[in-house]
Amino acid sequence: MEVDYEKLIGLMCQRQSIRKFKDVPLTEEEVRKIVGAAVTAPSSLNSQPWSFVVITDRAEKKRLMQIYGQARKKLGLYEQDVSFVKKATPIVVVCEDDDYGKVLSCAMAIQNMFLAAESIGLCSLPSVTILMDPESTKELEGLVGVRAPKKIVLVTYFGYKDEAPNRKPKKELSGLVFENTLGEREG
Repeated sequence: MEVDYEKLIGLMCQRQSIRKFKDVPLTEEEVRKIVGAAVTAPSSLNSQPWSFVVITDRAEKKRLMQIYGQARKKLGLYEQDVSFVKKATPIVVVCEDDDYGKVLSCAMAIQNMFLAAESIGLCSLPSVTILMDPESTKELEGLVGVRAPKKIVLVTYFGYKDEAPNRKPKKELSGLVFENTLGEREG
């Protein structure tokens, strides 16, 4: 099956992170489509090292929002309205372990999730804030039942867009591509 490049790149270019979601839960079908796209990703040695925890329970979403807010405060980040955590459908991406190839495989699965969500009219947000604070990470692991050697790779949020922010500019390709070497070689 041939896919139109212009349509694909257009989808990639229109996708942006959203922090304001409508208070409308995703359907089981929408979640299935998002996670279904994730598992089509390539993976190191075909390990398919991913698991996905979909948080739908209101009490668990409230606890996740508290953990997120506490992590932001501990990290000294600017104040932010964190109510989006309760409005969106959080999906925690878990990897089998911290093997570099497996973590990168999970990253490819995450990109597939974002593009799938965009293709069905949903929006998304990747969030590493909780994972930047070891105590918050431990709380999140307890909330979603992750035990070593498994590792949380990313918390992602999906839902219906309740804002239309301007797209942030991306770097120009001309300054990012080098032939054969990134700079001068030594010796």
